[in-house]
Amino acid sequence: MVMNISSNLIAQRVNSPVAKNDTVMKTVSSKPTFASSNLLEQFLQNQAAINAPVVTPVEQTTVSDKPYKNDLRTLFRTNNAKILAILPRTFTAQDTNGNEYIDGNEKAGTFLSAISRLDEVKKEGFNTLHLLPINPPGKDNAMGTAGSVYSPEDILKIDPVLIDKNDPRSDVEQFKAFIDECHKRDIKVMIDMPSCASYNLYKEKPELMAIENGIPKTPQGWEDIRMFQPWDDEGKRTLNPELLEYHRKFVDMLIDAGVDGIRADVARAKPVEFWDILIPYSRKRNPEFAWLAETYTYEDASPQANMPYDRPEDSLRAGFDSYYGQYHIFHEWQGAKDLHNYVIDNLNMSYRLDKGKSLIGSFATHDDISPMFHGGEIYCNLTSGLEATLPMMNPYFVDGFQSGDYYLYQYGNKQNPVSMTDNHTMDVHSGKLDIFNLSRKPGGKEPQIGKFMTECFNMRDKYSNVITKGSYIVLDKEKDKQDQIIAFARHLNGKTLLVLANKDVNHPVACRVKVPTIKENQKLTNLLPKYGEESKFQINKDSVSMVLGAGRIHVFEIDTPNIEMYCDKVYKQK
Repeated sequence: MVMNISSNLIAQRVNSPVAKNDTVMKTVSSKPTFASSNLLEQFLQNQAAINAPVVTPVEQTTVSDKPYKNDLRTLFRTNNAKILAILPRTFTAQDTNGNEYIDGNEKAGTFLSAISRLDEVKKEGFNTLHLLPINPPGKDNAMGTAGSVYSPEDILKIDPVLIDKNDPRSDVEQFKAFIDECHKRDIKVMIDMPSCASYNLYKEKPELMAIENGIPKTPQGWEDIRMFQPWDDEGKRTLNPELLEYHRKFVDMLIDAGVDGIRADVARAKPVEFWDILIPYSRKRNPEFAWLAETYTYEDASPQANMPYDRPEDSLRAGFDSYYGQYHIFHEWQGAKDLHNYVIDNLNMSYRLDKGKSLIGSFATHDDISPMFHGGEIYCNLTSGLEATLPMMNPYFVDGFQSGDYYLYQYGNKQNPVSMTDNHTMDVHSGKLDIFNLSRKPGGKEPQIGKFMTECFNMRDKYSNVITKGSYIVLDKEKDKQDQIIAFARHLNGKTLLVLANKDVNHPVACRVKVPTIKENQKLTNLLPKYGEESKFQINKDSVSMVLGAGRIHVFEIDTPNIEMYCDKVYKQK
């Protein structure tokens, strides 16, 4: 009965007339205004009480004696989330025979086995885990022998692969046990919400699906998934109440388990009106429930067949706290100017939005090839340093980065007589984390990459106020014809960090950077560890001359309390 009532109320909300200036709801208020607000308000309060977690909050054992309290949204809004993306079924996979996939009596990763790596995650400096989809993949028209984790059979179910069959607890109880162990270490948990459906889900729930001329819509290039239909009547901007209710149940399932937030896959696949309801609903149950949108930039990946244009600003207005952004094409940018322009565009955008919107350090996500292909350890260290110092940024890495995984699998695209799906081809996207098969635990042969990343986190924590709240000052330079030297300062309340980096991972670059008010006797002590070629510096009045080693990044604390007064390229986040 509760489900039917909520469907009717949500249908009333989505089918009611909305004034043009009220289409996108702001997220600053914890009490959003709805049409038929009294009914929906009462319903939401009742649902919150009914669906409150039955498990007593776990007391932290390493950070505080107080009961755990979700603050992931605050972390995003203050640029303090440090995120590791993991694929649970590979996170602790045991490939004992070395063929790089799980077969025979070998064990895939489970929620319970994942607990064994949580101390490692904490020690590396992360405070948030992004779990790629945890639902059972579809088995028909599938990619790979285990099915894509982004092709769910049902988003309201948990993948049985992730459950330890030797443990008497149910799937939900094992899921909660993992989350509780994360919370003991003050690690937040963010779960992926798939944007589309498997062929199995399309057949099972046709009322949720987008069908045109009798043919289900499929995103360009992805034959194993089918698109949801968010509209009941797109012309009247009324939503599909069944789809909305389906996703509300997904939100409830996660909040009941103690999850701290959601990463919405391909957020543009659903209109802002959809998020305008779902996000405030989650915040009624948990005001700190965080939302991360996989959305890139105004033009990126658009137009794409059967997929709306990318509109990140609209997603942020609809309630998302943070978004992916464009850093994944950093290696394609020609020079420092491209980076500066993108940073400035986002800082300027922040003034058109509610305070506290941010990005993740999307230099490499599971959709991108390994950063090792762009310059190995040197490139990885360069991007770690940038993620630690750029404004409006929540650092983000994919499991395997810490040791330089190239995500190359020897079984790639070969036939396997044993399959969990109707497909016996072990599909992979070369150079990307395998999301289609039960593959090995991610990891490479360069553990020093992870050590450097952790030192970047430590530096960021030490200078947290300057980095998360300070201004971004683009410094002028001379003699850098190829525009490879990235030079900027971060400044707050008289304290300055000087960041100097060489985008060229193959050659040293000489340059003179203007640093207003720096003194000739300023000592430069790099706050990050050494790697690669040595760099050389000469301090002059109001400038620093240098030869930066290939791909090197340096961070210095300098005594320039009035630097902002003498610079004309000073930018701040709202």
